Amino acid sequence: MGEPMTASEKDAQTAEEQERGYWLYVPGEGAGKWEEFRTAGIMALNWDRIGDPTSYPNDEAVIEALEAGYGDWGGRPTGAAGMIRDFTHTMRPGDVVYARRGPTEIIGRGVVRSEFRYDDARPTYRCVRDIEWTHVGSWPLDRRVGAVTLQRVTENTSYNPAQLESLFEDRNAPPSSTISALATSPQNAHEPGDIADIYTRENFLVEVFVGPEDLEQMLGLLRRKKNLILQGAPGTGKTFAAKRLAYVLMGETDDSRVEVVQFHQSTAYEDVVVGLRPTAEGGFAAAEGVFARFCRRAAADPGRDYVFIIDEINRANISKAFGELLMLIEAEHRGEALRLPVSGGLLSVPKRLHIIGMMNTADRGLALIDYALRRRFAFFEMRPALDHSGFLRHVEAVGSARLEALVDVVRRLNQRIAEDEALGPGFQIGHSYLCLPAAGPENPAGTDADVTSVVRYELEPLVREYWFDNPAAMDESIHELESVLV
Repeated sequence: MGEPMTASEKDAQTAEEQERGYWLYVPGEGAGKWEEFRTAGIMALNWDRIGDPTSYPNDEAVIEALEAGYGDWGGRPTGAAGMIRDFTHTMRPGDVVYARRGPTEIIGRGVVRSEFRYDDARPTYRCVRDIEWTHVGSWPLDRRVGAVTLQRVTENTSYNPAQLESLFEDRNAPPSSTISALATSPQNAHEPGDIADIYTRENFLVEVFVGPEDLEQMLGLLRRKKNLILQGAPGTGKTFAAKRLAYVLMGETDDSRVEVVQFHQSTAYEDVVVGLRPTAEGGFAAAEGVFARFCRRAAADPGRDYVFIIDEINRANISKAFGELLMLIEAEHRGEALRLPVSGGLLSVPKRLHIIGMMNTADRGLALIDYALRRRFAFFEMRPALDHSGFLRHVEAVGSARLEALVDVVRRLNQRIAEDEALGPGFQIGHSYLCLPAAGPENPAGTDADVTSVVRYELEPLVREYWFDNPAAMDESIHELESVLV
């Protein structure tokens, strides 16, 4: 056993610990670089378009380089410049780094062992520091941490340094237990720092009223199958969810990599793949459709995900609209090229291009989708979220007794619809009808007026259509809806 520390040695140790920096860090998008960085004993950031950040004379020059290199930020990228400054200058050897995956999981702890260096030999992620990774595993957190790639841990963040260090007090203990949320101030769900706006699972779960398990299921299906259809009753937020699912897949709100189209009965091969179009000279020339053009955009950027969103996907004849590309959208045929008969050009569907379709299960005017489409897509059911905690918080925040009463009525209607043999769960009324704004400058008429409008001009026509052949059920349902307005 060693000699006990003297008072002066304890004071020196305390001073050293107080000066040491503690950092939360995401090793690549979605922690996708973790295995590489852990094995190599490094941490790295990807600001490659501006070159060596230490070559600029000041923060203002770095900001100008970021603006030039990464386009329209919607504001000055001061947060990104701050992150770069922290990584290149503020961080010091001896600082502690906690690698994380998502907002509630620590996957490693390390100690900084070098000054910053810009490594031109690396293909990407050239901003580098050496790290001694002392712990590797999975340590769940019961409070979310911020969304930025690199963030200093202080006494005022979601977890202070002592709380995070307590995870690793016993180096031989398995990474199992969740630590308590003892801090008082929550971390912001989003802070500026990366290119575009960072979009995480946390952001998705705040905006879309589904559970974490549902999100993971959708992401898993999309990554494995490449093609996903969100199906469900009217008003379940399928279109809204599809766009945000694209964002969380990409990790950012980059609309340049998302294409949204709506199919209809007249959508044809010429609109989607390729067809002849009249020219100014009076002749015709081959012109590629929206999906073919999007495929070429994605192929030119193979390192990033692209998402093609199709609203009302079952309104078109999919087999005819996609033609020979119907084979290429299958996961196992991604990257294979076919020659287009009209233009003669080769086209492939990139491996990182994903397709999300939406389908309304209550549309009786449409035939069942054919086997060719069903075999190539995974299907996920979107359900009314009237009891989801996020939706209930929204209703409470609006503060309208009439809206609360309408939510109760819709719950009862949905039960009746689900039990009706001629209808079923696929015809239930979704929560989107009830996501009304609170009264204020942007809604001068007030929420009660909105409730009246929704009842009279959206829900009553819907139930009339549902029970057109059952007058008694129709009258009972309309009476319940009208009772909210009394």
